[in-house]
Amino acid sequence: MMKVRVPASAFCLMLALAAGLYAQSPSTPQAEVEQGSSAFQRGDFPAAQQHFSAALKADPNLPNAAQVEESLGLAYYAGHQFPQAVEAFERALKGDPSLATARGFLPVSQAAAGDCAAAAPGLEREFDSNPDVKLRRVLGLSLERCFAEAGDEIKADAVVQKLMVAYPDDPDVLFTAGQLYGRLSSEVNLKLMKAAPNSPRTYQLMGSVAEADGNWQGAIDAYRKALHFDPSLQGAHLQIAILMLMHSPDPNAWTQAIVELNDELKIDPASAQAEYEIGEAYRKHEQPEKAVAAFRKALDLDQSAVPVRLGMAKALRQLGRKPEALAALEPARQSAPDDPDVHFVLAQLYRDLGRAAEAQHEMADFERLRGKAQTSGARQSSGASNPQ
Repeated sequence: MMKVRVPASAFCLMLALAAGLYAQSPSTPQAEVEQGSSAFQRGDFPAAQQHFSAALKADPNLPNAAQVEESLGLAYYAGHQFPQAVEAFERALKGDPSLATARGFLPVSQAAAGDCAAAAPGLEREFDSNPDVKLRRVLGLSLERCFAEAGDEIKADAVVQKLMVAYPDDPDVLFTAGQLYGRLSSEVNLKLMKAAPNSPRTYQLMGSVAEADGNWQGAIDAYRKALHFDPSLQGAHLQIAILMLMHSPDPNAWTQAIVELNDELKIDPASAQAEYEIGEAYRKHEQPEKAVAAFRKALDLDQSAVPVRLGMAKALRQLGRKPEALAALEPARQSAPDDPDVHFVLAQLYRDLGRAAEAQHEMADFERLRGKAQTSGARQSSGASNPQ
C-alpha cells in the first residue's frame, strides 16, 4: 500500500488548529449559568456552585450578576454551606436590594450559620412580610429557634402560634411547638416542685407524671396526698376514679370509683365528665336505668358531648327503648360525622327498628371509616372494636 506523506508545514498547521480549538473556552458565562440552573434542579449542588461561580468569575459584570449571586447563595444553602451562602446573598443584595429570595434567605442562612444576633432583625421583618409562603415557614422556624436559644420564650411562643395558624398540619411546625411547650412545661413543673414541694398542686403534678409513666397505683397515692392537703382540689377525685375503672383488678373497684366521682361532683357540680364516668360505670355493670340518669345530667351540662350520647343510646337500647336511643344519638351524626362508633350504633338501632336501608347505609359508613383508620395506622376506638 502506498503511504501518503503529509508535508511538515501542513502537519504543523493541523497542530496549531487543534491547539487553538482546545484553547477556546468550553462555555460562555450564560451557558455556565444555564448549566448551574440545570444542576440545581437535579439536586447536584456542588456542580451548581461550580457553574455559577465560573460564570461570575468569567464576567463579573454580567447583566444578571445579582440574580446569579442569588442562585449561588441558594446552591450553597441547599448544600449546607451556610457561611458561603451568607456571603453570596449579601453580594446579591448589594447588586439588587429588591431580590425577595435573597432578602429572605440571608437571615435564614445567618441563623443556620449560628449567628442569630445578625439574623433576628431580618427574620422578624421577612417572617411578617415575605410573599413566599414556603419561605415564610422556614423564616418562622428559624426565628423561633433564635428566640428559644436566647431564652425569650414569650417571643418564641408568639412565633409558634403564628406558625400553627398558617401551617396547622406541618410536621416541623408541630414538632417545634411540642419541643417548646414541653420544655416550658418541664421548667414550670420543676419550679413548682422547688417552690412548694409539699403543696397539693405538687402532689397533683406527681400524680399526672406517675400516670403518664404507667404507674397507676402511684398516681392514685399522689392524688390522695393532694386531697389530704386540699380536700376541695378539683380533678383529683375524678382522676382517681378513672384510674380505678381502667386499671384496678378488683371486681368491685367500680363501686368505689362511683364514690370518688360523687365526691368530685360535690367539689365541681358542673363536671360533665364525672357524670359521664358514672353513667359508663353503671352501664357496663348492667344498671342501665342509673346509667341513663347519669347520662342525662351529663347532657344537661354539655349537649355537644358525643361520648355521652353514645353511652345514652347504648343504655337506652339495653332497656329496649330503641326510639329514645335513636333520638339521643342522631344529633351526634352531624357533630361527629367521622366517628365510626356513632355510625355503628346507629346501624344497630336502625336495624332494631326495621329500617334496613338506613342500617345498611350507616354500616357502610362505619366500614369506610374503620378502613380509613386502619390504612392510616390509627388505632380503632374502643367502641368500634367492642361496640357493645
